[in-house]
Amino acid sequence: MLVTKVIMPTSKYAIKCPYLMNPEGISIHNTANDASAMSEISYMINNNNKVSFHEAIDDYRVVIGIEHNRNSWNAGDGHGFGNMKTISIEICYSKSGGERFEKAERNAAERIAYLMKQYGWNLDNITDTRHTIGTHQNRSGKYCPHRTLDMGLERFYNMIREEYRELTGETAQGTPNIVVDEKNNNTGRNIGDIVQINGVYTSSSSTKKLTPTTKSGMITRIIPGAKNPYLLNNGNIGWVNDSCIISSGSSQAQDNNTNATPNISVGSTVTLSASATNYATGQKIPNSFKNRNYTIMQVGNGKVLLKELYSWVYTKDLVGYTTSSVNSVSNSNFVLGLYVVNTTSGLNVRSGPGTNYEIKKTYANGTRFDTYEVKGDWARTPSGWVNLKYCKLVRKY
Repeated sequence: MLVTKVIMPTSKYAIKCPYLMNPEGISIHNTANDASAMSEISYMINNNNKVSFHEAIDDYRVVIGIEHNRNSWNAGDGHGFGNMKTISIEICYSKSGGERFEKAERNAAERIAYLMKQYGWNLDNITDTRHTIGTHQNRSGKYCPHRTLDMGLERFYNMIREEYRELTGETAQGTPNIVVDEKNNNTGRNIGDIVQINGVYTSSSSTKKLTPTTKSGMITRIIPGAKNPYLLNNGNIGWVNDSCIISSGSSQAQDNNTNATPNISVGSTVTLSASATNYATGQKIPNSFKNRNYTIMQVGNGKVLLKELYSWVYTKDLVGYTTSSVNSVSNSNFVLGLYVVNTTSGLNVRSGPGTNYEIKKTYANGTRFDTYEVKGDWARTPSGWVNLKYCKLVRKY
């Protein structure tokens, strides 16, 4: 992703960013406008309003207008945490929404994950009490970022979590990856099971049982042998054990009712049915998201991850599909860009550009990654080298 820096004139410091700052968090905004990132930053710098922000992000780049070592007037909380201690980020094109906004939001998630790593914040900081990674609404009550809130804040936070895990390889701290070693899973439960609960724990090893604010959720990770082996809703609910579970339903049961064809795959375009009621994670699907077309980003057991919503839905709620005509990238199109893994068996990540190098990890089908160097069929990613013959280009840089 392109990052452009526009220098704030020192003559504007007194109005726009008068105080030195050591960043302690991020404040997320929507512009409520349809201008590009460069236009937003240029307008902010050139006017004399006591309103300012550090970065604007649109569908293809980040534009920095204020250095992170100075404050900005973004959060409406006076000399509070938002204005004095956080990096303010405006996500562009939120007035009309649509594809440009969705791409801008994806870029913002990637950028926030990068800043989290840079400043030492982890996934726990997304849900901490002071909202280290928070919104304008958290700072002063304003309904902002308005379109991100309308579409589901937890959906956006999940995008940040995925980008952060991809960037850092984190699997133990904060919100873990949604994986389980099926060969060692002797718990009797499976990823995707929906469970009703009467208690919850803050970690897989905690002994203090808490009263849950949400009474049901989906199992998204299993650690066989742990005190509390089941992670619900990617960590948004917490960890539970069998004594917490009142009842459950298998995701396999959803397969028995599915009307999706067996050939549905990553890259397929699908329509979300008007009769769909809930995401696979339990939350209600807004009516405005129904009867619209989406792209499948990942295929699970009885459910799929929709790219534009970045949310899991049941395959039984898909009423039609068309298979993408582009399943892989030809050799002539291997360029630097954002790619997605397009093979159900996953993709080995190696220490060098060839099969003779050791395997460092595996990207699951549907994993998105940046590329920094291309050598023949191979590209260097944040985690190592991969063969692009098994990937699909999302966008060029």
